[in-house]
Amino acid sequence: MPEAALRGIAAGAPEGSGVPVLPALRALVPGGVLRPGSVVGLTGLGAASLGAALAAGATAPEGEDGPGGWCGVVGLPEFGVLAAAGMGAVPERLLLVDEPGDRWPDVVAALAEAVGLILLRPPERPGAAAVRRLSALARRHGCVLTLTGAFADAWPGTRLRLRLEDVAWHGLGDGHGRLRGRLADVVAEGPGPARRVRLWFPDADGAVAPAETVPALKPVGGPVSAGGPVHTVAGEEIA
Repeated sequence: MPEAALRGIAAGAPEGSGVPVLPALRALVPGGVLRPGSVVGLTGLGAASLGAALAAGATAPEGEDGPGGWCGVVGLPEFGVLAAAGMGAVPERLLLVDEPGDRWPDVVAALAEAVGLILLRPPERPGAAAVRRLSALARRHGCVLTLTGAFADAWPGTRLRLRLEDVAWHGLGDGHGRLRGRLADVVAEGPGPARRVRLWFPDADGAVAPAETVPALKPVGGPVSAGGPVHTVAGEEIA
């Protein structure tokens, strides 16, 4: 994207006390928003889904959290735009740089002036000079750096780390049916004591929702012999 266009985005960027997150994730984040200039690490199973969820929160349409913001995604050619949209992201506010090459620090530096959140997978272990430069730019412009991939733990000063635990997919019954939703614990570490929330991540509609707010899937009538689906409740088949 030309620098002039980035300057235009920066000029229209909302000012606020932090980068918003999805309502279901607010209990995990001190103050319910990501602190401007902070560094977030996404590690382990579900890091891609967590990145999509943070992008959704950062670009959510104008509402009670203020006008929608912008998100840059760097070094993630497989980023799930449709999955992020299902969680509430506005695709038009996602700036995707799939293959930044060895100039990835310059790409991140340019985006830091224009967007509220950058989701970054460094292609290499970040050097000390790049870390100092990009961390300083993030603090200056109030941008949240979110690291994922093999080098997510190699960035000093990471304020918050998120991961999924105790993951269970739902919707299949003894080989029949299709995946409809995933229950998981989202765990946040730092600052302060660790926090854990059980969520549908995603639910049957692709959204992120508290586990207790989504009704159980109801069986659909029709015998299995006639092609009806198989459902299970507490391990028992219901045709």
